[in-house]
Amino acid sequence: MRAQGVIIIAAAGNESTDEPSYPASYEGIVSVSAASHGGGGRPADVVLAQYSNFGATVDVSAPGGQSFADANGDGIGDGVLSTVGLSLDASGYAQFNGTSMAAPHVAGVAALMESVHPNLTPNEFDEALNNRTIVLDVGPTGRDDSFGMGLIDAFNAVRIAEQLAGISVLRRLVPAPPSKVIPIAFIIVS
Repeated sequence: MRAQGVIIIAAAGNESTDEPSYPASYEGIVSVSAASHGGGGRPADVVLAQYSNFGATVDVSAPGGQSFADANGDGIGDGVLSTVGLSLDASGYAQFNGTSMAAPHVAGVAALMESVHPNLTPNEFDEALNNRTIVLDVGPTGRDDSFGMGLIDAFNAVRIAEQLAGISVLRRLVPAPPSKVIPIAFIIVS
């Protein structure tokens, strides 16, 4: 599949072990561990979700949630909000946890990159991960066994895809930063 240009992304597993889990641990597959926002909700506060697998085969981390916890004390469980059938929940949403919640975040980022750079190759994606240009450094500095290269960063990933494609879409869409920092709300449920 990689030879055909497919970026393969898989959940690292939910057994809280450093034992390799398959298919995520196969060569050429991007293995994703699950992160949760920790006490402060800032990238610097990110923690490995207590159920998430970790180890030498983890490449990257993404929000996986911990709906059984409320680390930031806001009264809401720290799960990943996902759509469900209305028969299960009148609102159509429920919280879930797992590396199976984290892996789609990374797949979505890869899809965003491909929407900007349709010829993105698995090797280019891997190189961007290894160069740590599409992640935020969380946990110990550099690559570590909990978060791999870091926490996936959609904005920087799109910027890197622009560079690879030789275009600059974001510069036209995003206004120049203000001279004064203005708080902007991002909704990230994890």
